[in-house]
Amino acid sequence: MTSSLLPSGIFFILICYYFWSCSGEVESDGDPRRPSFAPIVGIDFYEVRRSFDNGLAYDSIGFVQEPEWHIKFTREDAVQIYVPGSDSSFNFQITHDHDSFFHFARESWKVVDLHPDSIMLQRLSLDGLKVNKIRSNVYMRFYSKDYLSQLKTPLAELRKPHRYDTLFVQKMVQRANRNPESVDSSYSSKNYPKLVSTSPMLEIKRKQYDSLEMMNQSSAYEYLYPEYDIVIHKAYKDFSYTFSMLVGPDGKLHLGKFFVMPEFEESRRRVLSGVIDVYLQNLLDITPASTLGLPHSSVVYLRVQGKTS
Repeated sequence: MTSSLLPSGIFFILICYYFWSCSGEVESDGDPRRPSFAPIVGIDFYEVRRSFDNGLAYDSIGFVQEPEWHIKFTREDAVQIYVPGSDSSFNFQITHDHDSFFHFARESWKVVDLHPDSIMLQRLSLDGLKVNKIRSNVYMRFYSKDYLSQLKTPLAELRKPHRYDTLFVQKMVQRANRNPESVDSSYSSKNYPKLVSTSPMLEIKRKQYDSLEMMNQSSAYEYLYPEYDIVIHKAYKDFSYTFSMLVGPDGKLHLGKFFVMPEFEESRRRVLSGVIDVYLQNLLDITPASTLGLPHSSVVYLRVQGKTS
């Protein structure tokens, strides 16, 4: 899975204070292969498309690339990046590496296209001083504010998924729904399954990650692997289990994966299936995952505690 770029919210703000650059051979300013940001200094650019190198914004597990950046090159060696959803902005020094490779905002970039109306950046993943070509597969297209006004198409409209995104998602959804009991066929979504208690017997809380926990995680981790903590009161006995569960497009719950010694696998499977069928299916209001408006089978990760009291 390709990691997302700068996450929004608190984590975005925290990491913006830390500037990282990867050391490498820096060539002279006279390098003819080095693009100049001078022609676009002072121009507001808005991201209109973020995709993988196959042209799709979605991948096979449900990760989605979403355009959200608003940037301005304030000098040839400095860029201002606005926090999505706010009026805050942060300034970064631009460090040239070699050719069209640059470092800023904790990332490494290749300038693919640079024009006063439009720019394209490729996010690079580095292994030491070498570019990992397989993982350097995210491209970001920006249009200038003036060019957007000429198009007369709202920015929000330009940022919507393309037709081939929809066709790909439809294929993934069909695969997931053909196999609602298979974790390997399931599809994650930003609109992950929502589970809400309908009884005082059951308490449920979705795990929230703080900024420190997310430091080494993709910002997509929370929706790719949604976790819930559940406490069942007046259970048949005291217990504590950790397992995954599939939520079907119809709200039907199925046991996913769990870890136990092989000799106990069948007995544990019966117990966990019983917990799902007796308690969770009957004491939860269930909203299945959906992508582009299409409900589909998806996985949630549970820590379930039973208390006789």
